[in-house]
Amino acid sequence: MAIYDPTNPPLFLSGTISSVISGNTYPYIDDTGLNAAGAKIEYTISVSTIGQQSVGTADVRTGNQKKYTAIDIKTGDWVSSTNGQICLQITSVISKTDSSIEFVAKDVDMITYKTYASSTFSNGSQIAFFEASDNGQPLITTSGTSTFFQPGAIDRIQGRFAAVEETERYRFEFETDQTVIDKGDTISINETSGDFVQFGSAGASNIPLGIVLEKTMGGRVVYIKPFNTIIDNHSNPELLTGSAGDVYYTDPSNPGKMTTTSSVGSQAILLHIKDAVPTIIESTVAGYLPTSGDSLIINDVVSYTGGVDPTPTSTQIFADLINLGTASHSVVASKNSIFAATTTGDGTGPTNGVVIVTITDDNGSSYTPVDVTIGDGTTSTTVTFDENTGQPLLALSALGASNYEAFTATEIATILNSEFIANSINLLASTVDSGNIDFPNLKISATNPTATINVTGTGADVLGDTFLTGTGVATSTSASSSDFLVLTRSDGGDVLITSSQGSYINTNGITSSSSGSPASLLMLEGAVSASSETGVGSANDLDQVPLNTTLDGDASGVFITYTPYQDSNVQIHINGIGSNLGNGIKTKDCWFSGDGGTTARLVADITSGDELHWNGSIAGYQLETTDEVDVIYDASSDDV
Repeated sequence: MAIYDPTNPPLFLSGTISSVISGNTYPYIDDTGLNAAGAKIEYTISVSTIGQQSVGTADVRTGNQKKYTAIDIKTGDWVSSTNGQICLQITSVISKTDSSIEFVAKDVDMITYKTYASSTFSNGSQIAFFEASDNGQPLITTSGTSTFFQPGAIDRIQGRFAAVEETERYRFEFETDQTVIDKGDTISINETSGDFVQFGSAGASNIPLGIVLEKTMGGRVVYIKPFNTIIDNHSNPELLTGSAGDVYYTDPSNPGKMTTTSSVGSQAILLHIKDAVPTIIESTVAGYLPTSGDSLIINDVVSYTGGVDPTPTSTQIFADLINLGTASHSVVASKNSIFAATTTGDGTGPTNGVVIVTITDDNGSSYTPVDVTIGDGTTSTTVTFDENTGQPLLALSALGASNYEAFTATEIATILNSEFIANSINLLASTVDSGNIDFPNLKISATNPTATINVTGTGADVLGDTFLTGTGVATSTSASSSDFLVLTRSDGGDVLITSSQGSYINTNGITSSSSGSPASLLMLEGAVSASSETGVGSANDLDQVPLNTTLDGDASGVFITYTPYQDSNVQIHINGIGSNLGNGIKTKDCWFSGDGGTTARLVADITSGDELHWNGSIAGYQLETTDEVDVIYDASSDDV
């Protein structure tokens, strides 16, 4: 995890919890059983009466005051209970002052819940904030720890982090289950997609990354034992311009710099193994804008000064102003527009406590269809929930009604979205966590600012519920539009938000963040020596059989297999006789193109897969399938 300054004293603060709201449940179906137990993975926590921490250096936010306050707590820090059992990581900060903070925390890998069967703080209890080092070790070293923690608490915290680092291993988190790799596999990077793949598989880099030690969180978290040092906290992530699968080389033309282009005299030094996770900050209040008395400084770059810059009157205008400094602060501002929406609970119901539309009470021997008409104020459609929707029905055994079968919010959303798309209705259905993993709530949202949400229908299911009382959404929702400021640093580096005046920052979600992570790199010391790449003659493109050509510019059906080495020369021979190859022009015997003949390539830019085009009137003859075409060039020794 990137941190603002690892050389400064580690932060340790404590306060009193004033509010805890349980958030998302564990979302993965795996061997842990946590999904079925409805175990919570996230919490929104408010803490007050946070004290101050005195330090011995003025190289901190407070300067000569030499202290940390709650404003110095940031995304990526950790929180703990007094007994050391509950240990969660802060994933976002909503607001903070010198003595209070509201934030979202996550039970990373569910280690706390797995160990103690609970990860919940209580109102009124004490909570501590601390940092972890870049290699994942808790930094609990200050004097305040002795009075805060109960005996044995620090040992529990250190044991929690030590358990993760029991062996030399590295944690990677993905959006989807990594099905192509498994425990014990030696893996590498697919050079095209950037995915983790088995070493030696088609498209895999010839540089091995490591061995898979474990897969958790439904296959979305992978631990590996790397073969070389991994760098995940590059101090200047904006310099990492490659993507997963790319190799970084020393740049002979720019001493001290690196490039993703290999050249004579360059040396492979790093393998880009995982792309950055962007750092994203979003306002929690719609239309939240600074006044003429505020300022905004992003990564030490002044983005807005009230009284100097025009006061922004819309989120888009403010985003445009911030983006004037993107080249310096590496952050892109945008807006997230939220339109009208209705969720379970806005209307009457759900009658049965969970969202269901029940269409059979005899295990499918007979069905009672339910109709509902839904529109966006301009267009509407009538949707029939019956056995012909193509979506599965769920037996209500969990509700003690095994003969009954129903659609849950999951199937309802899929059915509705199919109808919305087919009828060009500006609505979108989705599910919302309800605390019951089998029965989520339903949400219907508008997809533009003028769309309303209108739901009507009196047809009842076998339980006597209409669509409205079965799902609990509102009958009518007026059009609305709300804009939220979003700050994104795509390279995963820190976003440090400060101010020289006013109170715009550190509230409503506009707070500093280290929630992202820079690209991960594998050092290649001992793995890849200095580049030995050379140009070698390619025999792959000799004796090619062309198509019959009739008009100037016709495609020949002859392609070049490799990108020529170091922009080297390319020759075309027809039946052993040389032809004039155009250098970015179409007025010679022939020329290469990468866009179907629209543009002629410069010889220096000819790329693998380009096709030869032929001008019969200039060459003096057309190509025929009885001809032999030789494409003569040097390819990279790494390719052939």
